[in-house]
Amino acid sequence: MSMLSVQDLDVRYGQFRAVRSVSFDIVKGEIVALVGANGAGKTTMLRALAGANRVHGGAIRLNGVDITHTLSHLRVAAGLALVPEGRKLFLDMTIEENLLLGRTVGRPGVWTVDKVFETFPNLVKRRHALTGTMSGGEQQATAIGRALMSNPEVLILDEVSLGLSPLVVDQVYASLDNLLTMGTTIILVEQDLTRAMAVADRVICMLEGRILLDRAMEQTDRAEITQAYFGQGYSAVGEPA
Repeated sequence: MSMLSVQDLDVRYGQFRAVRSVSFDIVKGEIVALVGANGAGKTTMLRALAGANRVHGGAIRLNGVDITHTLSHLRVAAGLALVPEGRKLFLDMTIEENLLLGRTVGRPGVWTVDKVFETFPNLVKRRHALTGTMSGGEQQATAIGRALMSNPEVLILDEVSLGLSPLVVDQVYASLDNLLTMGTTIILVEQDLTRAMAVADRVICMLEGRILLDRAMEQTDRAEITQAYFGQGYSAVGEPA
């Protein structure tokens, strides 16, 4: 059974269809890279999965349970956590206080404050510092750590490297190495295609709200993904035009 199943998902802003009839299934432990140009519908879809955007049509199931219209905090309690674009931290709270917010859902699991600091050692010395005084890399690590504190079964990472220097991105990904090998189911939005291809088992490419390519990473290559990214030679769901 799929860990996460999305069927004919339709998300709209007024009359504008931002996500159009999107369907896919993700199994436990799979790491999926979600790619596409700005405006392709990636963030809108992820927010719909997390309960932040209202679903106009279709269905979302987590572990076989329909969560299409479940409130967002109940989705976290059910095992789905989103690290949103822009991080959305409480800047007047410390790192530790932000992390502890992730524990409020009460899900059992291995993630504790100490384990987050073990995974992101750059945060240790800033444990009691206000989040608003931290660098972009430290804030991103804190946002990921806060999501992990809910002990999710599905972790969604939206634009992990956005706004960070290449050196800081390297540091964040180095800290994520253990997470990526722990069997956590992950959806990763990453503009750096080389980095996405290095860590993901599978790639889904979106354009104008639709999926143009959905394929195991070992069965595709950079050229094919780039073609789908720009819609060259594709009509819908990976079928050649």
